[in-house]
Amino acid sequence: MSDISRRKLLGYSGTAAAGAVFASAATAEATATDEATATATVEFMDGTEFRADASMAESDLMMDMSFKVRVDKPNGYPSAQDITPLEVAQALSALAQSKGWPPLTFYGTPPPVALN
Repeated sequence: MSDISRRKLLGYSGTAAAGAVFASAATAEATATDEATATATVEFMDGTEFRADASMAESDLMMDMSFKVRVDKPNGYPSAQDITPLEVAQALSALAQSKGWPPLTFYGTPPPVALN
């Protein structure tokens, strides 16, 4: 995110300006991430752990979330039954947003690349 600490920013400019700065920093970071992942598609191995974290700009609330998905299937197993990491990431992000959190971006390793 930004090198500016939230507490310093709040101390100087108030909540509304702090939220605007964090929102613009997050947008710039997301754009850079989208551009980087658009040029290189990464395949994650089954069982890769994906992590996301978020904080509320107007409070000290912080959240860290992680998950793994591994589907063992024999030959001929219908692919319609697959649950993909991207589906889980999107569902968890939607759940977080329904509770007032910002959208979550999950990263998988190696290398640390955005999943959603």
